[in-house]
Amino acid sequence: MWHERVPFETSHTAVERELLDRALGHGARVLEIGCGRTTRLVEHRARIAELVGVDVDGGAGRENPYLDRFLEADACAPLPFADAEFDLVYANFVIEHLCSPAEAFCEWRRVLRPGGELVVLTSNVANPLLLMARLLPQPVRVLAKRHGAGAAERDVYPAVYRANTVAALAAAMAEARFRPAELRTVATLHRYAGSHRRTASALSAAERLLPAARRSTIVAEFRAA
Repeated sequence: MWHERVPFETSHTAVERELLDRALGHGARVLEIGCGRTTRLVEHRARIAELVGVDVDGGAGRENPYLDRFLEADACAPLPFADAEFDLVYANFVIEHLCSPAEAFCEWRRVLRPGGELVVLTSNVANPLLLMARLLPQPVRVLAKRHGAGAAERDVYPAVYRANTVAALAAAMAEARFRPAELRTVATLHRYAGSHRRTASALSAAERLLPAARRSTIVAEFRAA
């Protein structure tokens, strides 16, 4: 559920933790889309009976030590799982890379049991700075993420932003038969300042002036209808 008057929050990981604490039942079977080399779900392993990861980068996924199973797969293609196989699907900064988000969301819905949960984090290009950043060439994006967020070059993938506003994400999820449970926007631009505190403070202050729907990161929970 989306409300324009939401608290000003600056930690996407804290919001994510809150949503996962609510969405994860004990003994859950979880699918992580775009799992990469590590996962923040390790904090919740006590409640996860099986953690399965998929990633188009097979080398990255096979390095992930926290998975029970890994399969190399494209998140926009049919997934190699049965209908209703999982209790929760999790995607951490994956949606911005999807060339066909509508097809992907339908497939994520298929592998979830009825009433199952989907928790996602993604960039919000309604944010003016991110809207400009999407025009940057890939080498510049790599440089910004390496010096700001500390991302390794090998883990910075091209982004296409095809469901990356509050309205676009909500509409695509509804079409895939997901009901919104909670959607929050978080001011995270300060992360790109790295160790430059004054720049981080300036970016945070700038986001505070924006409407909530234009904050830089979307953290959302949806439920399979």
